[in-house]
Amino acid sequence: MNWDDIEGKWHQLKAVRITVSLLALVALVGLSACGSTQPVGTQWDDNVITTKVKSKLIADPQVKAFDISVTTNEGIVTLTGRVKEQLQRTEAEKLARDTAGVKGVNNLIKVGELPPQ
Repeated sequence: MNWDDIEGKWHQLKAVRITVSLLALVALVGLSACGSTQPVGTQWDDNVITTKVKSKLIADPQVKAFDISVTTNEGIVTLTGRVKEQLQRTEAEKLARDTAGVKGVNNLIKVGELPPQ
């Protein structure tokens, strides 16, 4: 083995070490940026469920005009906000329950006019 071969192997080893170090750094940053203890698949599913429920609420003529917030945690949808009538509250819950992937609905929507500010 000559000096050029040794030097070439040394550069290859150095490149491998740098690559492995960068991959480890990317993985560490990615994991530390994740503020949830849920598995990634569950987080993704929850985001999909939230989006589907919000889309249904926006498309429904009974509830689309109201500011209803939707969050999902492990398939459980929580609805918050305010509507004018109980029928609208019930409809929002029904739309959420009828969404694929939803395991349950926590309906915290309040009924009645907004208090004056």
